[in-house]
Amino acid sequence: MQSTPRSVLAALCCVVMVLYSVYLGAIGVLLPYLGTAFSLGAEAQGRLFPANFVGFVVGVLLCGYLSDLWGRKAVLLVGLVLYAGGLVLFGSASSYALALAAALLVGAGSGAMEVVANALAADLYPEKRAFLLNALQVAFGVGAAASPTLCRYLLTHGTDWRGLYFGLAGINLIVFVTLSLCRIPKSAAPEALELSALRAVLQKPSFAILCVMQALYVGAEVSFFSWLPTYFEKQLPGGVAWMAGVGTLFWITMTIGRFALGGLLGRFPLMRLTALCAGGGVLFATLALLLPTLLPVLVCVALTGLCIAGIFSLVLAEAGERFPSVAGTAFGGVVAAGGVGGAVIPWVVGALASTSLGWQGALVLVPLTLTGTLVLSLVLLRTPPSGQYQSPAER
Repeated sequence: MQSTPRSVLAALCCVVMVLYSVYLGAIGVLLPYLGTAFSLGAEAQGRLFPANFVGFVVGVLLCGYLSDLWGRKAVLLVGLVLYAGGLVLFGSASSYALALAAALLVGAGSGAMEVVANALAADLYPEKRAFLLNALQVAFGVGAAASPTLCRYLLTHGTDWRGLYFGLAGINLIVFVTLSLCRIPKSAAPEALELSALRAVLQKPSFAILCVMQALYVGAEVSFFSWLPTYFEKQLPGGVAWMAGVGTLFWITMTIGRFALGGLLGRFPLMRLTALCAGGGVLFATLALLLPTLLPVLVCVALTGLCIAGIFSLVLAEAGERFPSVAGTAFGGVVAAGGVGGAVIPWVVGALASTSLGWQGALVLVPLTLTGTLVLSLVLLRTPPSGQYQSPAER
């Protein structure tokens, strides 16, 4: 049987990313409905995030490794099943404890989907690895930007919140069936995982640097996106009117930035682009916190999103370039590190905001963490090509 065209498989990877981002982007809109359904306060509603995060990190680490061992398609199919099963369980949950268990399952499935979809895309187009990884992040941004508005529209026009979970699960199963019928080209199949190769990757300083970079970046992005509405409400004069819109503005410019990055890939070293993106993010995030009036702040928020849009995919692409023989494992470690940063750094921002620093002082952690990403990208830029890992079969 003939292999499925690479373009079709790459499109399916993009659809997988949209499915994940739709769930993630709609959580903020759904939380009040969950609170009403299960009689929860804000603190109890917030437990949904660590439940999802724990499952996500486990899914990323385990499935990145397994995709090198068993192949991308098999593990991606498992991720889709876990994700759909978690959505169905969540939609039918009769108690919040069961909903939290479902969130754990959703997190595990979505973690597998993200890391394996990125690894498969990198396998399909090794000559355009950075471009494909950026395209997947564009797809993610489109879903994350559109889902809150779509979710709110459906909920305010008679759709029950449980029906949204069931509907997303149904779409997920259609993708599962479609992917199960596809044949992965032999050239896109990952090499069998060598334990010696895995140990070599984990011992490389460059791998640790990539993980720290991703943790700092994701922590900055999630903190900025999650806490900006609160900052606008509590501390920015006239900001209340833009509490809901600032997040949408940020994701729109993030998506535009990812489109724009596609035209720069291949012209500059990946880490040089990362340094430029992080530097712009440091500048405009700082100005967004220092400027006292609404319009300039909104402009700086938009420019921050535009600048930092490509960092996630650039760091992943660098991991793929340095460790191509164990890309699933390398991607898994880097994405999991990003998940840790996305959980820890926003929590620290919230804790700092309750001190005398206030929201403005606490959010300074955003440009500080982006500065860390900038510095580490410059360190990797100076790492000689001989520092790249090659498996014994490649040497």
